[in-house]
Amino acid sequence: MTWSTVIYRSRQFSIRWLPCFAAVFLTLFAVQSARGSEGTGFIETFDDIGYLDRWYIAHFDQNRESFRTSWRREAVALSIPAERHRGGGLVSLSLAPAEWGAPKPFVGAEIQRPGFRHFGTYEVFMQPAKGSGLVSSMFTYTGPYFGDPHDEIDLEFLGRDTTKIWINKFVDGEQMPGEWIDLGYDAASAPHLYRFEWHEDKIVWYAGETEIYRITSDTHEIPQTPSKVILNLWAGNERQQRWLGEVSPEISGEAKYYCVSYRPFDDDGPTCSDYISRK
Repeated sequence: MTWSTVIYRSRQFSIRWLPCFAAVFLTLFAVQSARGSEGTGFIETFDDIGYLDRWYIAHFDQNRESFRTSWRREAVALSIPAERHRGGGLVSLSLAPAEWGAPKPFVGAEIQRPGFRHFGTYEVFMQPAKGSGLVSSMFTYTGPYFGDPHDEIDLEFLGRDTTKIWINKFVDGEQMPGEWIDLGYDAASAPHLYRFEWHEDKIVWYAGETEIYRITSDTHEIPQTPSKVILNLWAGNERQQRWLGEVSPEISGEAKYYCVSYRPFDDDGPTCSDYISRK
């Protein structure tokens, strides 16, 4: 598949339009969906600029001083293949040092799917960023901002060693703690499929078709609160170095997302697994 590398960046967001050499200006109106969208399945292959209507692109500074990454729309880029009939595009999330005097030392990216999802199958076809101190993720989350307890299920890649995947879960702010699991390949070298199945009484994580970890309600409390689907890339702080590795002030990176899907267990609609099998 042929990909160009023309990049246009604006204060609103950034977009790679391939192979067209054009600057496209759009305005993003981010609207948080009501709880009525709970349980609605979806598949996103990032093959048109309409994804801006389907995702909220974060653009703010975290209140926590310990969190050293600002979310900026210009750190999100859409790429569309020259041969559109061959399949979808990708969204890349970038991280780089911020300009002098910025509120945080790094600029990174986060996008959220509006609405709340519950039990079902979550899949992502992605290629994480490499670099000590970086975290590339796909996870479900809700918390006090939404009037909920802090519930979360994580698929995360620590850029210091992308031959492993970090999995975790939170229930009312209490974490599992996490597990760092060897994949047998370098996830940053090419996109791969990852999945977790969130049941009322268990969570099962997969790399491709291989089960890599499982917890059940016999030994762990399982999140029960409908949650947002979120993708992000960020850099850690000094107190996280034992987990993430040393963070250079000049660190930069890019995580690429080709497909994200969610299906309730009674929904037989298309998933990222189906998308990959057709490519």
